[in-house]
Amino acid sequence: MKKIIVISVLSLFLFNNVLAQEEPTATHSPNTGFGFNKVNDLAKQAGYDPDNQPTLDERISNFISIFLSLLGVIFLGLMIYGGYNWMTAAGDEQKVDKAKNTIRSAIIGLIIVIAAYAISVFVITRLWGVGAT
Repeated sequence: MKKIIVISVLSLFLFNNVLAQEEPTATHSPNTGFGFNKVNDLAKQAGYDPDNQPTLDERISNFISIFLSLLGVIFLGLMIYGGYNWMTAAGDEQKVDKAKNTIRSAIIGLIIVIAAYAISVFVITRLWGVGAT
């Protein structure tokens, strides 16, 4: 285990030059280098303004969407966990009941997440007129 840690730390120091980039100057912005300037030029040709910053309501809407998406992933994990426990219960009623309770709790959690999403979309569209993302 110590060898793996030592090799990992040494590789970070030895191969640090591979990840290095040129020194920033006054003409460089955070989105230049490593091909970002080509991406920005292409985005401008497509009609997207990469210098445009999102507004507060767009940030809040994006945050809520990301948070609720993560809760959906947790639901999926709980469903898989409950299903796995049920399949490996081997007829033990206590394990089956525990698996059923896990699945039931996950479904109740999903209903709460869907209700929270619906409420947040309703509130955000009524307050700011921003569509759901």
